[in-house]
Amino acid sequence: MFFMLESLVGDILITVNEFINSLIVNLLDAVFWPESTMTISAPGWGTVSLGNINFAPLFAMLRDVGIGLITLKFLKKGFDVYIGWTDGDKDNDVGHLVMNFARAIFTALAFNVIYGFIVGLISTLLLETLNALTAGATPYFENIDINLIAPPDGLVFYAMLLVLFVILIVVYFRLLIMGLHLLMLRAAFPIACAGLIDNDKGIFKNFMQKFVMISVTAFAMIFFFRFSLLLVMNANPFWGLAAAMAALKTPDTLREFMIGYGGTGGLGRASMATQQTVVAARAIVSLVKR
Repeated sequence: MFFMLESLVGDILITVNEFINSLIVNLLDAVFWPESTMTISAPGWGTVSLGNINFAPLFAMLRDVGIGLITLKFLKKGFDVYIGWTDGDKDNDVGHLVMNFARAIFTALAFNVIYGFIVGLISTLLLETLNALTAGATPYFENIDINLIAPPDGLVFYAMLLVLFVILIVVYFRLLIMGLHLLMLRAAFPIACAGLIDNDKGIFKNFMQKFVMISVTAFAMIFFFRFSLLLVMNANPFWGLAAAMAALKTPDTLREFMIGYGGTGGLGRASMATQQTVVAARAIVSLVKR
């Protein structure tokens, strides 16, 4: 009975192992450049002749919309401030408004180049960090062979690997969701640049906070994802499982420090506390008036 159970778990692991190996390849591209991996058929699903998904026209259209919106906002603000005298201070230097306009146009047009440069740095940093941990022995971790790491008669080891792989699959799909959110934010970035016309940066400030938050969270999750596989390759399933769970809990951890991914974390709690204080103060004032 024990042998049959171990054999069953081992067969399941072989299937899951092959699936995990297919997910690891191009993990960074799947998150930061999801449009480049959407044209690749999923492993084992063959090909579908419905044509390739091309996001280039969508990005170009939204870029043109963003440039037009920036221009309209610049003209409207200039008219309201210096002609209509209904907004701002007409004595302010018009050069400041022109500089904001130029900054908005440049940021909208140069974003893709800057984004590619930053993603390249992130990719290099991730690989160099993993290489430093392993002295360059297994830099990419793109192939896991459970037959090399599982001890004989290791039913507990097999069971832990099965749990680990299930968690990694969940983490992978969370990363794909983040990739879609980043894709949406990248597409809408030129429109958000219209906020740079305002002195307080308008919507652009909050937009960038969310963009950075998702990017940092995704980077940390990818690191723990790969690190868990490294620990498994070194026959440390306990630490591998812990690293996989750390990847799963990364958004909750970072939520305490920035505008949270999927919530507002500490900022939201502070805002709620402020609102409750205001409500309590109003109740006290009304009671005193009575």
